[in-house]
Amino acid sequence: MTHQPDRHRVTAFGLALAGVAVLVTAACSAASAATSGRTAGSAGQQSASVPVVVTCAQQTQVRPGTYVLACGDGNASLDNLHWSAWGSSSALASGISGFDDCTPDCVTGHVHTFPALIVLWGAKALAGHAGVRYFSEMTIIYSGNRSYTAGGKKYTVPQTQTDPLSSFGGA
Repeated sequence: MTHQPDRHRVTAFGLALAGVAVLVTAACSAASAATSGRTAGSAGQQSASVPVVVTCAQQTQVRPGTYVLACGDGNASLDNLHWSAWGSSSALASGISGFDDCTPDCVTGHVHTFPALIVLWGAKALAGHAGVRYFSEMTIIYSGNRSYTAGGKKYTVPQTQTDPLSSFGGA
């Protein structure tokens, strides 16, 4: 007998995922496409209503195409980010979440990538940057296969992961 996924569980997850996307999109105010990938060099260049993310180089950005999560070694990142919303309280993107399994060590480990939805939220004042706010929380929702093998063992990434974002860059 072939194992069939529990339809109620799959449907509930799909509805929850759609609900998150709708809520985030509704919460976001329209942002100009011209802000795509822009670096805000000073508080005067960045609108106080639109938060930024802080890169590992301690630069502020709106709608980055790539975002490094692990500033110390670069072993975790978000790539191919396509932003559907970037507003005053949240932002929503689809992209690829990748990380090094560090097996047997981080130099010779393997990078694993998974499709994901990324939600930024929790806008806070950015210390030392008058009038600039940054997203302080990030939730990654894995939207496809979440399993990988490392060191002969199978691992499964949790369906969702929420991490604080640093005001100095990365997670």
